[in-house]
Amino acid sequence: MKTLVQEESIKIPEGVKITIKSKCVEVSGKHGKLSRDFKHLPIELYKSGKEVKAKMYFAKSKQLSMLRTVCSHISNLFEGVEKKFQYKMRLVYAHFPINATITNGGNT
Repeated sequence: MKTLVQEESIKIPEGVKITIKSKCVEVSGKHGKLSRDFKHLPIELYKSGKEVKAKMYFAKSKQLSMLRTVCSHISNLFEGVEKKFQYKMRLVYAHFPINATITNGGNT
């Protein structure tokens, strides 16, 4: 059975700017700028005050799961520009040894 309209909303945190243009979401904060493209999904995204709203029309239950996934992606974008992350890479091998060279002082 199809649902006529389903809507999810996410609150925009303080200090974060968001622009939505034709399903392309761009979030900027104190630690940088991130963007995500949702053009492949049949959803409607818009900003309403201090919230981002995502709407989907005439969807079945499997398609409604995309709606919550989009909201999770947008909240992860908010988290990514608010907090600073540092990734450390480790090389592990099980049988054959791996030869690796670190170039540019490991800054790339």
